[in-house]
Amino acid sequence: MKKVCALLVFVGLLMASPLAYAAEPKIGTFDMDRVLNESKRWAKEREAFEKKQKEWQQTLEKKAAELKALKESYEKKPGMLSEEARREKEREFQQKAKELERMGQDAEGELKPMYQEIITRFTKNLKKVAAKLGKDGNYTVILEAGLVMYADDETDITDQVLKAFDAAKE
Repeated sequence: MKKVCALLVFVGLLMASPLAYAAEPKIGTFDMDRVLNESKRWAKEREAFEKKQKEWQQTLEKKAAELKALKESYEKKPGMLSEEARREKEREFQQKAKELERMGQDAEGELKPMYQEIITRFTKNLKKVAAKLGKDGNYTVILEAGLVMYADDETDITDQVLKAFDAAKE
């Protein structure tokens, strides 16, 4: 009898506990890459970066083609060139190879900080949007899907994040 009374008291206390009435956590996940790639708001910045990247790539490919043509012309007539002319072609090839390498480093030096700046601003704005969406939607937590090992499809709010992100003003 004592055990039954103790059990009833325990259940009564548990029912009166605020833990029994705590709201279930509401979790949302979103695909940040999809937001970055599909956002209309960031399309201009994304396109400007891709244009700059393409310009560098075309310049590097042109220089690489020149270098390849120089090497092929040198290799086709090795016996026809004097020792002096051969050394001059080798120096020219070495110089153009170094120039191509420097251009590649210049491209990386220009593009990498540009990309970092874009991503930093994007992330800062995305955090503001996620915070507002979280408060308005009563979410306990909103996570980037790439950081989550598993999440049910029901937690995916990428479309909502994308829509809110495009609608937000800086």
